[in-house]
Amino acid sequence: MYDLHVHTTASDGIYTPVEVIHMAEKIGLRGIAITDHDTLDGLITARHLIDSELLSIDVIPGVELNTDYGDDEVHILGYFIEDNDGILTKRLDEIKLERHQRAERIIRRLEQLGICIDLGEVKKQAGGGVIGRPHIARAIRDKGYTASEQEAFDLYIARGRPAYVPRYKFTPEEAIHLIKYVGGISVLAHPGLIGDPSLIGRIIALGIEGLEVFYPEHNQIQINKLIVLARHHNLQITGGSDFHGTGPENRNKLGCCGINDQDMMMFREFCQQK
Repeated sequence: MYDLHVHTTASDGIYTPVEVIHMAEKIGLRGIAITDHDTLDGLITARHLIDSELLSIDVIPGVELNTDYGDDEVHILGYFIEDNDGILTKRLDEIKLERHQRAERIIRRLEQLGICIDLGEVKKQAGGGVIGRPHIARAIRDKGYTASEQEAFDLYIARGRPAYVPRYKFTPEEAIHLIKYVGGISVLAHPGLIGDPSLIGRIIALGIEGLEVFYPEHNQIQINKLIVLARHHNLQITGGSDFHGTGPENRNKLGCCGINDQDMMMFREFCQQK
């Protein structure tokens, strides 16, 4: 089994890249893709581990880019990235700064609501990685304002809630082009979670090369429809757990979702032909 959607402390996961790799080896996964949000930092650590230790697991370089299409949030996964000229890294550094500034604005709005956390607490939650709303939610929870991260989202920082701040402008089209530019393959993450199903066709028209068919929150009907859609458009089929080490039970199990050896071989061959 290959789990192609895994997060680490480089973004909003709770385990380091080294811990995640050793966990994946322990449970017998053939491979994982580290796909942190808007950063390649976790891959750097992973490569050091690969160079220094004899590993029995395949670690695929990836990233998950958070984009917006109108009012909808769309996540684009990129695989087999080789950012040799630093173009993607430069854009991700810009996004990291924008995330930091967004966090400051959210914290100010929370203060107006009587929810007092500071940026230092949020940075501590991020552990030096890219700051995201999950880190703010954990800080809110740890200060006792809510019982859980999800409650913090539901009450304060989800879209439409009083402390929500819109994100930087980053479109699926730009994400797809960036991934292609650095030699990667772009895949639409968890399409079954997109509120407007017609949006999937529009993302395909932008040049996406794959669909994340196998995902913990996809039911069998969705999976079947996505397989048909992928085959109709000659798209690659991928899958992953979206592992963070925390959150909903069905997304808290490394390797609970993914693709088999044969599908991975086809995916890799497709990537090599690009």
